[in-house]
This record gives sequence, C-alpha cells and structure tokens, in this order.
Amino acid sequence: MATHASAHAPRETRGRRDGCWALAFVAVAVAALVVGVVARATTPTTGTNVQTWKALRGGEACFLGGERAWRGTLEANKARIEASATRVAAASLGLGAGKGLGKRSRMMIGSDVGAVEGNLGAEQEAVDAESLLRATWPWIVTALVASVFMGIFLMHALKNHSKSVVWGVMYAKVGVLAVVTIASLAHGALQVSLLLAFLTLLSALVVWMWRDELNLVASMIAVSTQSLSDNPHLVSVTMLLQLGVLAYILPLAWFAVSASQHGSAAINKYAIDKATTANACVGYYGQVVDCCTWELEHWVGGYFALVFFAAMWVFAAALECRMYVVGGVVSQWYFAPAGTTNFKGTTKTSLRNAFGPSFGTICYGGFVITAIEFLKAAAEKARRENRGNLLMCCLSICLECIYNIIEYITRFAMIQASMSGEAFCDAARTIADLLQRNFLLAYGTYYFPQTILGTVVLVLSGLFGYSIYTLSDLGYAISGDDNNSKNAIIGGCICFVVSYIVLTFVVMILLNVVDAVFVCYAVDKDRSTIHHPDLHQVFNDVTERQTAKQRTEQENDDANTKYSSV
Repeated sequence: MATHASAHAPRETRGRRDGCWALAFVAVAVAALVVGVVARATTPTTGTNVQTWKALRGGEACFLGGERAWRGTLEANKARIEASATRVAAASLGLGAGKGLGKRSRMMIGSDVGAVEGNLGAEQEAVDAESLLRATWPWIVTALVASVFMGIFLMHALKNHSKSVVWGVMYAKVGVLAVVTIASLAHGALQVSLLLAFLTLLSALVVWMWRDELNLVASMIAVSTQSLSDNPHLVSVTMLLQLGVLAYILPLAWFAVSASQHGSAAINKYAIDKATTANACVGYYGQVVDCCTWELEHWVGGYFALVFFAAMWVFAAALECRMYVVGGVVSQWYFAPAGTTNFKGTTKTSLRNAFGPSFGTICYGGFVITAIEFLKAAAEKARRENRGNLLMCCLSICLECIYNIIEYITRFAMIQASMSGEAFCDAARTIADLLQRNFLLAYGTYYFPQTILGTVVLVLSGLFGYSIYTLSDLGYAISGDDNNSKNAIIGGCICFVVSYIVLTFVVMILLNVVDAVFVCYAVDKDRSTIHHPDLHQVFNDVTERQTAKQRTEQENDDANTKYSSV
C-alpha cells in the first residue's frame, strides 16, 4: 500500500482565504449592534407595556385636539370604509373581528383579539409575562438538566448498542401508536381509531421494509461515534458556539424592541366610534379595535431588516463553523497514524483555523446558507399567493432542487475547507470532483441517518414530556392545586420542547461527524488507501446500495421510454 501524507493540511501551509467576506460579516454584525445601542440610548421614556397598551386601546395616547377633532377623524374613517364597501364585497375586505388591532395589542398576551360587539364589556387584562416566567422556569431548568443527561446517555448508547437503540425506538414508535389506537377505540372514537390503526400498520410496514437500512444506519452511527468518543471536546465547543450565537442574538432582540418604541400614536384608521361599554373603539363591522395605533418612524423598518439579516447570517455562520470544526477534528482523527490513542489538541487546532485563516470561508458559507433561506421564503410566499398556477408550481419545484443541491455542496465544501484550508469556491470544486471521480454522489440521497435519528429524538422527547406531565399531574393532585391539569400540561409541553431542541442539537453533531467521516473515506478511496477498515466496509455498503438503487431506477426509466416509443 502506498504511503501518503495526511489529507489534513498543517496550519503553516494555510493562507488567509475569502477575507472580503469576513470584513462584510463583521461590518453587518457590528452595524446591527451599534444602531441598536443608539436606538436604546435614545428610546423615549414611556410607561409600562401594559399601561401603553391600555392607552392605545382606550384612545388616551392619541386623543389630541379635543373631542371635536377626535369625532371628525372617526367620521372620516367611517366615510372612507363605506366608500370602499360599495366597491368591494365585505368578505373580501378581510375586516374580521380582529382587524384594526394595533401592533402592540396583537403582541400582548391575552389581548381581546376575537371579541365582537356583544362582548365589549368583557375586556381582558394583559397577562403578566413575569408571573408566567416564574411559574414555568422550574420546568425549563428541569428539562435542560434532564436533556443534557439524556443526550450523554444517547451518545453512549449509540456507541455501544446502536442496533438496540435504533430498533428499540422503531418498535416503541409502533407500540405507542398501537396503544393510542386501542385507547381511542375504547373511548368510542371510531374514526380516529381507524386513522391511528392505518398509521400503526403503515409504521410497521416501513420498519419491515427498512430492516436492512436500519441495520446499516446503526453500523454507520456506531463506527462514527468512535470519533466523538476520542474527541469529547467537540460537544462542548459546539455548545459554546451556540451560546455565543444566543449571546449575540438576545441583545439584538432587545435592541429591536427598543427601536419599536421610536414612533407615535395615531388614530386607528379602522375605528369609527368609541365603545360605550368598554375602554376601546368599534370598527365598521362591529369588531373591537384599538382606538390608536402605533406608527413606527421610517428608519425602524430598515433596522428590523438589518437585525433579521444579521441574526440569520450569524446563526448560519455558527452552523458552518460547527461543520468546519467537526470536519477538522474528524480528519485529524481519521488520518492519524495507526495506533494513535491521544488526540489532545485536535479541537484547539480546528478552532484556531476556523477563527484564523478560514474565518472568511466560514462567513462565505454562512452567507450562502442565509441567501438560500431568504430565497426559499420568497419562493414559498410566491407559491402560496399563486395557488393553482401550474407554472409557479413547476418553478418552485425546480428552485427547491437547486437550493438543495447548493446546500449539499456547501455542507461538504466546508468539510473539505477544514481539511485543506482552501477558499470556499475552491473547496466546493474539489469536493464535487472528488465525489464524482469516485462515484460517491449517491451518498447525498441517503437520508436514512437523518430520518432515523430524527425519529429517535422525537420518540425520546415525547416519552420524556409525557412522563413529566403524568408525574406533575399526580403531584399537583396530591397537593390539592386547582390548576393541576393546566400546570401539568404546561410542564409537559415545556419539557418536550426543550428536550427535543437539546437532543436535536446532539444528533446534528453526530450527523456532522458522519458526513465528515464520509469525506475522509472518499479521500481514502481516491488515494487507494485504507485507514479504518471498519468504516470502509460500512460506507462501501451504503454507496453500493444507493448506486444499485439509482441504477435500477435508471433501467426502469429506460424501459418505460422504449415501451412508450413502440
């Protein structure tokens, strides 16, 4: 077997790449913070949120110029709406029960959005967010702590008992559906029972059809977790990256709220009269509306766009940085000399490369992902607004395929850049040539690891949330709490959501490791070397299975083409 140098380029040979993208990233991130600081420093002094909401609701915030001027504006609103109603049907105006509520009222928890004229006297107070937080924070802390231990246990189980975990979760999924089906049938819900029975049989059929893939994915996960076992700091570093993102985004959200205070109250254009039985106004169709609306200053909308773009770019760059660090650590582990057991310093080296010569490459990759997300949102909006348009439907499908290809190349390009130190575009070309040269592009269609691990996370989170609900409901009932069911449901939902987020984070690290190991396997295959025979065996089975599947589909398409031409 020929001897080759390590595919992981040393730091001394790495030059600074994509520097302009690093400068652009820093400029956008700093600009969002600076403008936010200025907005916060110049925020006008107002009352509390609830007081401001009441002032907008009742009209005190915009009651200027006397009663006569106020009534004149309301009469003008009524005349304008009547003129519009003569040209457009009332249903198409969209003036439902909630039309005319100001931004602040719509954002207030507990605002009377769905009220109609008959309920004007039942004005609801805004719920105190602080009291809600005091009631839920113990569940949040409990869910976070328990989820961390669940993640550690999941990684240990996947490393040593991957097949048992994968098959156990799939059996649990089918079993839970079967139990829910029987329970629904016992309560007399025949239609729901039939639907659940169909889903149960469908899940059992999928498990039976995927039995070979399940075993193969379990083997792939087991051999890939060895890299995480030898480099445990990968998890802590990626957690710090996510905390860094939160440390940036949370102040931005606070600054955005401060910027929203820059504006003025104006009479609501949908208000036509003052309500007689509630501290609010009435709309043309009898709905309850705010007497005043809050109109933002012109620059605030632009700042909101800047905040959203900066937050998206920072979040995407953090994901690319995670992929870069994982790729760098895994490549150092994979191409280490045989018998190496000490991998100390691999994570530190990858971090230095990520925030050093390759920082611009990471920013470039994050910008690509951000642009793709914006384009996806625009395409989805266009599709919703043009339902039934066949051309728009076909265009959306084509664009979705293009976006998926770009994301696929970006993912592997970042791993290649972490190994070689290349610029983003150079790394994308290199990895595309490498995969095509070794007939490995079929791996990109192998969605079983993500699907199966996603099922594992969903089942574990669901079981955890339901367990917390059951235990807390029992505890509240013993203590005599009147709101035991409500509090138990809130606690169970919080634990489910938090555990799902944490476990998804752990699973995403594992999927990144699997992708990085696959790229190292591709380099090995291209060089005709074998560093890890067990990994080669698993990935050979994966690529051969996918290639055979695509070959069969191509043969079927050719046969159908020949048949149709006869």
